[in-house]
Amino acid sequence: MLRPDPFSTGGGRKEVKTKNIVKQKVEALIKSGVYVDETELYEEAIRTLFEVRTDLKMIAAIELYKEGEVSLGKASEIAGTNIVQFKNILAQKGIIRWVGAGEEKLKRRTEELKKLKR
Repeated sequence: MLRPDPFSTGGGRKEVKTKNIVKQKVEALIKSGVYVDETELYEEAIRTLFEVRTDLKMIAAIELYKEGEVSLGKASEIAGTNIVQFKNILAQKGIIRWVGAGEEKLKRRTEELKKLKR
């Protein structure tokens, strides 16, 4: 799936100008010594985004959990909830939790789910 350009304004020349302005601002912050490099700047930007848009933390936690990338406990921590609250949210969204599965069984089930998504 193609993702929209995060700097896109939806229109030709204006879009290029906006990209250049953002890039110039990033470069200026690095030159001034506020950030060591782009990675440091973008990591802080993403941390700040998750602080401001707490709904994005929940979306990320659910997706990571569904993909088998994190445990239930880690997902609830990412979401900023306790495990009981996170279980309830999963249930409300109709997301099935796999309880008591061994590591091998869990890996096999994750692969099955990934195949179904394709």
